[in-house]
Amino acid sequence: MVSTRFFTFSIIMTSLLSLSACTFVERSPEAGIRNSVFSTQSMPKGYKYQDDTPLSSPAPSSPWVSSAALGNTENIAASTAAWQGAVYELVDKMEPNLPKDGTPLNLSSDKYSLMVGANDNALDHYLRQVLIQRGYNLTTVPEAGLKIKHKAEKSNTPKIFNLTAIIEDSKGEPLSTSMVPAVLP
Repeated sequence: MVSTRFFTFSIIMTSLLSLSACTFVERSPEAGIRNSVFSTQSMPKGYKYQDDTPLSSPAPSSPWVSSAALGNTENIAASTAAWQGAVYELVDKMEPNLPKDGTPLNLSSDKYSLMVGANDNALDHYLRQVLIQRGYNLTTVPEAGLKIKHKAEKSNTPKIFNLTAIIEDSKGEPLSTSMVPAVLP
């Protein structure tokens, strides 16, 4: 008999405790804060009631999406092929003067500014790509290995650029200079 009463009492108390954990959180229309009667509850309220900030960023706006779309990928492929062909030819001219013993190469633009230009950045990218593909070690440590300074300059002829690479020793003395004229878009 005692166990039946204890069992009934424990069921009632458990259900009351579980129902008391469910809180009704209501925002005050005037102040925009939680109702003070229910705000002292120790149960967590979850993301919904802690902050109104969305968990993901909103979708990009329409003009940005349309301007980011690549319209003519054939021009991009032609530009990449032109740059790669010119840089392969430049590295072929440089190769007799490049180290065969694994000495690292340090590439930098011939210009000493942070904003070197799109053509110099493209030359740097493709030159690094070709040198890594051919098995040369590249470094970013200024004192290590040979320095290769490069630049892309427009020539007097339209759409023709002169791609130049100067190999220097650790003291900054030029060892060799290679130059290739390239037809670039």
